[in-house]
Amino acid sequence: MTQNRISKIHFITQNMPHKTHQQLALEACEAGVDLVQLRLKDMERSEMLDIALETQKICNLFDATLIINDHLDIALEIDADGVHLGNGDMDHKIARKELGVDKIIGATAYNEREAKFHQSNGIADYIGLGTFRKTRTKPEIDFFLSLDEIGQLVTTLQKMDTPTIPLLAIGGIRLDDITPLLSVGIHGIAIASLINESENKKLTLKTIKDAFQ
Repeated sequence: MTQNRISKIHFITQNMPHKTHQQLALEACEAGVDLVQLRLKDMERSEMLDIALETQKICNLFDATLIINDHLDIALEIDADGVHLGNGDMDHKIARKELGVDKIIGATAYNEREAKFHQSNGIADYIGLGTFRKTRTKPEIDFFLSLDEIGQLVTTLQKMDTPTIPLLAIGGIRLDDITPLLSVGIHGIAIASLINESENKKLTLKTIKDAFQ
């Protein structure tokens, strides 16, 4: 897996009171995102499967990559482009065996130890690294990585004798955070509320993309 296959902007759906995950995915794709991570929580499997299939149709229309958060079985059933697994989810080795080498597998790291483990493991294609700021999607998280700590971690991983894995900063990312994060070597960002709560998603995404130029 090369870094070129890992989008620099990972859009994540979330539970919102007046919009479905499908609507959020459609609006984000219309705005120009090229990767959607479907994050479904607290619902029956049959409902998750229906939402995943509908979201996949939307992604296909826009030629966007679809990643399923947590649920390897859903990703396998609909033949999604990949899966993102937290440290408490399905073992990454099992996921790779089930998905094959062509699918994307994302991992989560909250500290240096976890990041070094995933890079040494050589299975995950990218790491969602956080949490950077307080976020509504994971309100239970109360420990955060500073910009300096992220920069030090990037340097640490680059010095390892294993291929460097792309790091995506996650957790309450704001527009003015993007340039500083990129300056310390982050590959990209994973965002939810920044897009989902925007009143002008196209403009917001353009501003985000401009920061990567």
